[in-house]
Amino acid sequence: MPINDLVPPERRQEKGIQGIFRDPLMRLLAINWVIGLFATIIVFVGLILTNAAGLQDLIFGSDEPLIPMALLFFGLLITICSVAMGMAVMMVPKDDDDQIY
Repeated sequence: MPINDLVPPERRQEKGIQGIFRDPLMRLLAINWVIGLFATIIVFVGLILTNAAGLQDLIFGSDEPLIPMALLFFGLLITICSVAMGMAVMMVPKDDDDQIY
C-alpha cells in the first residue's frame, strides 16, 4: 500500500504549517518538544549554577566559553526532547488497551 493512501484525500492538499499542525500526532510531538525545551533550560541552568562536577569552572575557565556551553545545551536539548517526545508517543492509547491479559 503506498503511503499516499494513508492520508485522506481532503487532507492531501493542506500544505505548510497549518497542514502540519492539523495532524494530531504532529501537535503531540510539537507540544512535547516544547516541554523538553523547558526541561533542558532548567537542567542546563541548574548544572551551570550549581557547578556540578566543576562544570562551571571548566566552562568559564576556557578561552571560548560559548562553545562548550552550546555543545552542552544542544546535547541536552536533543536528549531531553527525544525522551519527552518518545514518552508521549509511548503513552498514546492503542485500540486493544482495554483487553486484560
